[in-house]
Amino acid sequence: MANRKYDWVTAERFFLDSGYTSKVSLKTISENYNIPYQTVRRYAAVHKWHTKRYRAWIKEKHGMEFEEHLQNLYREVMNRG
Repeated sequence: MANRKYDWVTAERFFLDSGYTSKVSLKTISENYNIPYQTVRRYAAVHKWHTKRYRAWIKEKHGMEFEEHLQNLYREVMNRG
């Protein structure tokens, strides 16, 4: 099994569980888990942490999946004419 230098699972969970409007930033993750900031930034970008957190917020706020929310917004805009 590969030796993992950083606990990415825990760091990602902390970032995602903090909520979309949270003040938890990638810099906070870097400081809390002793991971270089640029390493966190690159890893988060590749694994789409911000997108995941935003989608979770949409589901929490609107009670539906992101795609369903977009469809509803599209219908609303198209029916304004």
